[in-house]
Amino acid sequence: MDEMDVSEADKKIKELETQERETEQDAEEQPASEKFADCLVLGDSITQGLYEYGVLDQANVQADRGAGVSAGDNEKLADHIARAKEMKPSVLFLSYGMNDVGAQNGDADGFIKAYRPVIRDLKKSLPDTKIYVNSILPTAQIAIDQNSVYAKIPEFNQKLKKLCEKEKVTFIDNTELVKQEHYAGDGIHMSTGYYKEWVNHMAEVAEL
Repeated sequence: MDEMDVSEADKKIKELETQERETEQDAEEQPASEKFADCLVLGDSITQGLYEYGVLDQANVQADRGAGVSAGDNEKLADHIARAKEMKPSVLFLSYGMNDVGAQNGDADGFIKAYRPVIRDLKKSLPDTKIYVNSILPTAQIAIDQNSVYAKIPEFNQKLKKLCEKEKVTFIDNTELVKQEHYAGDGIHMSTGYYKEWVNHMAEVAEL
């Protein structure tokens, strides 16, 4: 009887392990558009690449060239926030900052001062939505050579991470995803290879 029980238990364990592997495989093979079906990504021209390269459906991305949280981009930002409040997604990803680095002339504290009320407004208006904040991507040296403020992106990200901790939202650091071959000619925007990795990283962090 003991031997039979052990054998039966081993069989059940193997069945469960097989089911778990199949579930993980299904999750990996699930299209990003399905994983992000009840999600919304807000951002700038870099974020636009998510639908321009066909990685996500445009309905799940609200992004515009020049968008940011700093003064001067308020109309675009207001449209983005309005879209989020209208959609009420289960998960909201924010991806601002590249334009703000220049708009703030390298002042990271000014960036945080502008970003804080945006996060607080969304938290208050969307209490059932999980909010994630993407880091600002590092630029290639060619971009820094043309505008030295981009060298301050690590400082911006460091302070943005602290802001997220204080506001109790999740910071997603995408810095390590960026490879030299991902850069477009301007050293700022990304090619299609980056977007697949970015979407997978966001999905992993948000457990989609």
